[in-house]
Amino acid sequence: MSSSPALDSERGSALEALVDAASGILAADSLDGTLGRIAHHLRALLRYDDLTVYEIDEAAGLLRPVFAVGNWVDEVLANPIPLGTGVTGWAVHHRRTRNVANVTEEPLCDVVGGTPDDPEAFVCVPLLARERVVGALNVYRDLREGASSFSDAEVELVERFATMAALAYDSARQRETLRDQVQRDALTGLLNHRACHERLRAALAGGAPVGVVLLDLDHFKLVNDTLGHAEGDRVLKACAERLRSVVRTDDVIGRMGGEEFAMILPGADLEAAEDCAERARAALGELVVRGLPLGASAGV
Repeated sequence: MSSSPALDSERGSALEALVDAASGILAADSLDGTLGRIAHHLRALLRYDDLTVYEIDEAAGLLRPVFAVGNWVDEVLANPIPLGTGVTGWAVHHRRTRNVANVTEEPLCDVVGGTPDDPEAFVCVPLLARERVVGALNVYRDLREGASSFSDAEVELVERFATMAALAYDSARQRETLRDQVQRDALTGLLNHRACHERLRAALAGGAPVGVVLLDLDHFKLVNDTLGHAEGDRVLKACAERLRSVVRTDDVIGRMGGEEFAMILPGADLEAAEDCAERARAALGELVVRGLPLGASAGV
């Protein structure tokens, strides 16, 4: 059976739009940029009112919202979904698209906390990259102004778009991971020497006070020489955990090299930096090596 010229033209336009979208999304150089372009290009292909991208957090057993546009962004981002629950959980578990004509008539649909229970259409597509589900793309359309639910053709378009978007998203996430690994000390997971200097330059550029604490473990060479480097590595990793316990969320901790550590404290004056240095020395002193507390010297 031959198709009509009008239908062929419509399909050609949709395919051209998908190619343009793929080019734009793959050109993004960050995860946030990728997600923003996903939303932008999808809106050019069909009408929607809200969009959310979820990422699977296996360790926490959650579908974690990582991006949203629309009327209830703050509420959506504050409400992760337990794996296996709701329409999104169903779609991810079964690796199948769900097209809900009206959420108020779908028993599986849950209302996000802080948002109204208004009638809306909803398409959920699992994001599959390299044969694994990495998350879900949810698209919503408000039905209160007489709008219609998503047609089969629109769902097919979202599915095709999601296939391409999943690969772009997965690649962007991998690039973010690689960038983070380049900045991290392999042993302790703290920022490395170069990354510490970059963070310090960025903090100083703001013009606000910045406290810097430098720490050096006392007589650490004896640990390596007498107990071996494996024990020395264990002590260094334990030190990193202790230092993390004494700083604020926005503070930066790095391993400058060997047994030397740095703490960058945005907004901290001299007194606050000195207090942090003493807390750090006390925390490190709780570690015991060969029956003796670990000593550390600090400069502010």
